[in-house]
Amino acid sequence: MKLENLGNDIQLLPTEEIVGEWDTILLTNMRLAVSKKPGIPDSGWEQALLEECLDPELKNAGKLSRKWLGYRLLSIGLVLIGFQMLPFLLFGINVMKGLPGLIESVYFLISMLTATAGVYLTLGSYLNRPPHTSVLVEVPGAKDLLAIFPGWDSKDARDMVSRYRRLKRSL
Repeated sequence: MKLENLGNDIQLLPTEEIVGEWDTILLTNMRLAVSKKPGIPDSGWEQALLEECLDPELKNAGKLSRKWLGYRLLSIGLVLIGFQMLPFLLFGINVMKGLPGLIESVYFLISMLTATAGVYLTLGSYLNRPPHTSVLVEVPGAKDLLAIFPGWDSKDARDMVSRYRRLKRSL
């Protein structure tokens, strides 16, 4: 029997039954199949017999997006920098000329720190993976299996691990 929604490369054995099915993982009473590219359902499958697998490890990973805070800080920093630089570049006027040196230094630090923090938070939001729960199943002598579930402390990940442990106990 071929599973049409999981691709053509997974075929169930005559005595094999599906215990759990998620986007990127399939758990049967005999084996575990995980997507080759975690998080991408149609990328092919890696499989291992349950007898060969060790206990899975759950880990939360990824970071929350802070794009909007980054955009706001970057905007504030650029406005503060522009307030000082534009009059000087266009008209040769230093708007901070009448203020004491300490206030001018503090103004410079605030403008640069907010712009730098804004760039850091914005780039970090695009470069880091969103929050997810990773389930790593080690297979001695073969490639380890990695499944990714969206969100921290994913209920699906915990459900998969509990079903897996029940199956391992029954073997």
